Amino acid sequence: MSSFGFSVAAAAAATPLIASAQPAFVAPVAGGFLTPSRSPATAAAAGAAGAKTVAIPQAAPLAAPVFRGEASSASSGPVISQAEGPEAASGWEQYGKAALAASLGGFVASLAARRGGARRLARRLRGPVGGLRVATVDTKESQNIQTTSKESSLVVRSELDDVEDSIAEFVPKISALQSQAELLRSGELKNVLTTMKELRKSELRGVFSEVDQLLCALVDAIDGLRDSAQSIRTSELRQQFERMDRDAKAWVDNVERDAVESLTGYRAEKQTVDTMMEVHVIGLSHHKAPVDVREKLAVPEAEWNKYAQELIEFARTPSGYVIPEVAVLSTCNRFELYFASPELKKFSAIECVQAFLRQKSGLEREELDPYLFTHSGEGATTHLFEVSSGLDSLVLGEAQILAQVKACHNRSIEKVDENSEEGAYAGSGGKIIAKMLNAGIRMGKLVRTRTKIGKGSVSVSSAAVELMMAKSMGDLRKYASNVHICVLGAGKMSRLLLLALFSKNPDAHVTVVNRNVANAQAMLDDDLVAARGGKNAKVASMDEMMDVIAKSDVIFAATASKEPILKAADLSGREKGAMLVDISVPRNIAADCSEVENVYSYSVDDLKKVVQANADKRKSEVLKAKRYIVDEVQKFKLWQASQGAVPYLAALQTMAENIRRSETEKMSQKLQGLHEKEREAVDKLTRHIIDQLFRPIYYSMKADEGIDAKKSKIWALKNMFRLEPEYKRRLLGPGGGRAAQLNA
Repeated sequence: MSSFGFSVAAAAAATPLIASAQPAFVAPVAGGFLTPSRSPATAAAAGAAGAKTVAIPQAAPLAAPVFRGEASSASSGPVISQAEGPEAASGWEQYGKAALAASLGGFVASLAARRGGARRLARRLRGPVGGLRVATVDTKESQNIQTTSKESSLVVRSELDDVEDSIAEFVPKISALQSQAELLRSGELKNVLTTMKELRKSELRGVFSEVDQLLCALVDAIDGLRDSAQSIRTSELRQQFERMDRDAKAWVDNVERDAVESLTGYRAEKQTVDTMMEVHVIGLSHHKAPVDVREKLAVPEAEWNKYAQELIEFARTPSGYVIPEVAVLSTCNRFELYFASPELKKFSAIECVQAFLRQKSGLEREELDPYLFTHSGEGATTHLFEVSSGLDSLVLGEAQILAQVKACHNRSIEKVDENSEEGAYAGSGGKIIAKMLNAGIRMGKLVRTRTKIGKGSVSVSSAAVELMMAKSMGDLRKYASNVHICVLGAGKMSRLLLLALFSKNPDAHVTVVNRNVANAQAMLDDDLVAARGGKNAKVASMDEMMDVIAKSDVIFAATASKEPILKAADLSGREKGAMLVDISVPRNIAADCSEVENVYSYSVDDLKKVVQANADKRKSEVLKAKRYIVDEVQKFKLWQASQGAVPYLAALQTMAENIRRSETEKMSQKLQGLHEKEREAVDKLTRHIIDQLFRPIYYSMKADEGIDAKKSKIWALKNMFRLEPEYKRRLLGPGGGRAAQLNA
């Protein structure tokens, strides 16, 4: 049993023994043991043996015990004996308190004995223990104590009461703390938080309150523990309980931060730098949001900058801009807002954006929030890089999204001057967001260059062209660039087919056959189609279909007919080979056409195999692409962290420049004899000296290191020179124009 447990057990055991005429109680005290004794002579003998004794009468009740020193050649320790006097009324009760005091003294003594021998033990026992003094007493001191026996009795009684009260308050709170700590460690809090995420919004409030009450109860228990620990004045005990208090509070802080991270997805860090900017993205996409929700947030490209400025003003406060940088990306499959905010205001910035989207869409929180996604920090940067690389697209690796990200970047850095159109709005990207978008564009190009994520057709129309390019030599004994092509139909599939065909071979010889010749010509004149090629393309009516087919090497069928329009009988007697590619459902080319000699027929099923094979190849490149993305995200994060130092470096430059000018003015009298060129040389010299002194600081802020190390450097720079951040255009200042970070 531990010393503390033994002492408390001994004190508890004293109660039944008080009523006995032959009490037997043993407890450890300084230098030996507290043993029962029936007379002063027995006590003296026990003292000679190295023990501390308690003198107990055989039958008469004891009065309040006092400390009495008996002269002994072998021991100068205290002996608790009977007090003479007629006022004795409850001696056994007082004896019990004395026993409690002795047991507490033994607890302290055992702690000290393990750490330092008899001499250190004696020194420690001279200090106060929880309101009770236990000390060695020599002969001279014992005489003084005898003269004040009544006062000592009162002191012992009051101090014992204090000890009892402290223990009564202290032990239950330790037990409560242990109980709650065990519950949390066993996973109860984790289960509660997991359940919170699965509950509906209406049910979350009550659960949040339960978690809050649980944490508050834990904090209250720890506060009570600290207060009780402070009432124990022994230095060793106090150190132990203060250390336990610090550990418990640190553990509670971690629990609270884990709870915030589990509920919101954000990690609340203790040490932050007020100039650090954090990037975020909030939006919705084809993955979760239906079309009717996406269209409520869709913004035409011409209005992207206006939309961004409206959000900036919406989030403005008297103390400055919560969201100083915004860029909008709105396409048919996604709507995303990329924005930056001060790191210390990231939660309020996210709330502002969500409120703004609810206002713009006219949807309630319960209607909109389930479809929104939110990423911050590395998550936001990673998301942008995956989007620009085509990893998040409906068609894996498609290139159109990269052009849309380029448009987003160009809009975000757009300038407005007197020559701009009326009603034009400047971009609101700022330095952080513009840099991130530019990095996203580079990432998209890098992934498509170093991987095969964009290789291989993944649509039926493009797969049909790819099939023709691959099979023309084997089936027709001709190069794909030399074949004549017939396209049956002028609908959407035919248009996509021409776009894919002209992308591969702008000079291809193509004849479009359609019932309505005007529609066929309009398709060829389409801006996108004409931009890719078609100078050798022409149109024909359905009456000329068989003549065109007879002259063509490759026939693509993409009409809306529900019956086959080309059968085996139509191809009989054909002198040269033909490749038939049917991209229609239902089929436009009869199945028996494949039985005709020198005719090679392919259906949609054949094309789907090509599409699936290409999609599988692209998926195998995803992991390679993500490895490149991880590396680039870390590079951007390092650059972003270094930007937190820019306002302080600007303040340092200003401080140094003020010092330089002040010292130059002091020396102006001695520089009067210099010529103008000599003055300019001196001025240039002092500027260069300052630049050279600060150059190591600039390079250090750009060093490749962890984010925490970067923050520590910025923090040290701020405190070392007592700097206040200086912004080029008052990024966070009240009033004035909104600004980006310094271009330093």
